[in-house]
Amino acid sequence: MELSEKIIYLRKKTGWSQEQLADQLDISRQSVSKWESGTSVPELDKIIKISDIFNVSTDYLLKEDITEPEPEKRMDSCEDRLQQAEFQSEETAQQTEHRVSSQEADSYINLVREVASRMALGVVLCIWSPICLLFLGGLSEYKGNLTENAACGIGLCVLLLFVAAGAGILTFYGMKLSKYEYLEKENIRISEDVRRIISAKKEEYAPVYSKSVVVGILLCISSVIPLMMSSFFVTGKEEEEFFAVVSVCILLIVVSAGVYCFMRFGLVQGSYDKLLEEGDYTREKKRFNKATGYFSVIYWCVAVAIYVAVSFRTNAWHSTWIIFAVAGILFAAFEGIIHLVCQKKN
Repeated sequence: MELSEKIIYLRKKTGWSQEQLADQLDISRQSVSKWESGTSVPELDKIIKISDIFNVSTDYLLKEDITEPEPEKRMDSCEDRLQQAEFQSEETAQQTEHRVSSQEADSYINLVREVASRMALGVVLCIWSPICLLFLGGLSEYKGNLTENAACGIGLCVLLLFVAAGAGILTFYGMKLSKYEYLEKENIRISEDVRRIISAKKEEYAPVYSKSVVVGILLCISSVIPLMMSSFFVTGKEEEEFFAVVSVCILLIVVSAGVYCFMRFGLVQGSYDKLLEEGDYTREKKRFNKATGYFSVIYWCVAVAIYVAVSFRTNAWHSTWIIFAVAGILFAAFEGIIHLVCQKKN
């Protein structure tokens, strides 16, 4: 038997397709097809790997006079057992992988491009929601143009309308994307041709994404300029405090523009990362997110509950926001600790 015939025999005996064997060897399916047709011969390192995978000797593969596969003798060392366990775990992982076709990948990317700007708008509306309340409250307190009750009533109504509109937009388009949630949570597999196409699209999109990140950062940094000007250039206590309120409103508008850049272009970039399992969507991070998913939900629910309880008790809404800053820092620390523990266990 020739080498090509032996590869076909071993592959079919194991019950693998050409693509499955190619995945084990980290090569393309076309390479396996050429080996089996006899148009090309595997390199030495691939022959050694084939002998390891099928547990046959290299003599059986290379010598035509040996027609029956003879299991390669291996020492039952700790390293061998670890390699065998790793191979078995890889096989199990492949069985649980979700295969993504080229049509499915293309549909997902197009859908994300379609909804990205609208979902970003939903977030912007939520950021804008307190602006009217803050501005009317400032007019009421420092200018006397409105009564406090009128300012509060109108401001709260506008706030609820903006929050409802933003939440509605996010929910509606989030439901459209919900059928692709598995890309975030499950291990996926795509063909090499589709991977190359997606990688090319990601590279083509990279300059646009980079510019959007730069613009978003500049907007967020520059948003504090009006607030700083209010303390340096405005004279008079009441004028300074009213201008500070207006500056906060401007800050929210400018920050919302930065967030729009981050979210609109970040969603598209994220769609490429999910399909390629790169960035925040590598298999290791998916396992980590599964381990910390419930912790994140519980943690932030507790943080919000503490914020609301402390704010109502002290009526110091202007300063209790610091709870969220502290909670964010602690959350990052807890995540780091959990990540270290998971790595140690692995």
